[in-house]
Amino acid sequence: MDNWKSLYIYFISGTGNARISSEWIADEAGKKGLKTVVQQIDRLENIVIPRADEKPLIGFAFPTHGFNAAPIMLRFIAGFPPGLCKEVFLLNTRAGMKLYKLFMPGLSGVALLLPAFILWLKGYKCIGFRPVDLPSNWIPLHPGLKKKVIESIFIRCEKIVRKFANKILTGKKVYKGLESTPVDLLLSPIALGYYVGGRFFLSKTFIANYNCNNCGLCIKECPTSSIKLVGTRPYWKLTCESCMRCLNHCPQRAIEAAHGMATAFWIIFTAVNAQVFIFIINTLNIQPDVWWWKLTAQVIGIGGMILIATVLYRIMHYAMGLKAVKYLVRFTSLTALPFWRRYRFLKNSKNHSTSVK
Repeated sequence: MDNWKSLYIYFISGTGNARISSEWIADEAGKKGLKTVVQQIDRLENIVIPRADEKPLIGFAFPTHGFNAAPIMLRFIAGFPPGLCKEVFLLNTRAGMKLYKLFMPGLSGVALLLPAFILWLKGYKCIGFRPVDLPSNWIPLHPGLKKKVIESIFIRCEKIVRKFANKILTGKKVYKGLESTPVDLLLSPIALGYYVGGRFFLSKTFIANYNCNNCGLCIKECPTSSIKLVGTRPYWKLTCESCMRCLNHCPQRAIEAAHGMATAFWIIFTAVNAQVFIFIINTLNIQPDVWWWKLTAQVIGIGGMILIATVLYRIMHYAMGLKAVKYLVRFTSLTALPFWRRYRFLKNSKNHSTSVK
């Protein structure tokens, strides 16, 4: 700990998991007398960067999106200035679940490996790699976990994070996150697919139902400024990172993951794309099994998916003004089911001597 005079942690968090992890670490640092700053990087605005003479230890905490770090965190790290310190650490939160009494871990993919590589190119050495399996908030895939389950996961993870903090703050190196590297590398193609295409399709699966009262909370709190008002209803832009903050925080429970609409989009995209490929192959007399066509087809497919989803989503946004369409979208969304809980983050009750921006 003699190597550092301060601790700076930068985090991005949709529903609070990465935030509370950052505060647990900062709490341990505060006990050791370090100046601590925990800063949210929403919209990449008003970021406070430490001076080199503060001798900082710098940490980055973020959720795992599509087996990768949250895109906004990757942009932040890519633009992070070099030379502020020698050592940094990384913490990623993953979709933790619980089966009876068994805690089920999430998967990291390249969520730790890619940021570490970018930081290494900037001259930083990562002394800590730590995944934390806090409760999953991926409500489009499953109902929010019950409060009792969330509490038990929190109790377990708090111990893990504080132990991690104490190790790195006393000069020890923690490489727990590298133990699953073989599996993580196998997931890297999925991470790439999500980053270049999948996340843009997912951004077009959110819709505001008839409970929306235009309170504007989702627009105000979106960490990537990806929600705007079009007409009289919220509209999700392609920059949405599916962090789930809007869906879980909406006081009217008005935001849905529109499963039926997304399925219809995918069917239309598949049909249109197939016809486009057939037309190109026949017109240009292409052999469909040659390597360069397979690569080109992938690029065309990703671009086509994004374009078709954007156009259809715009049409659907205005069509939601029709009662029949509004109810059809609403009742083909699993998140509209009465038992489909939102993720209720457990707020930390302790007082920390930290500066949270």
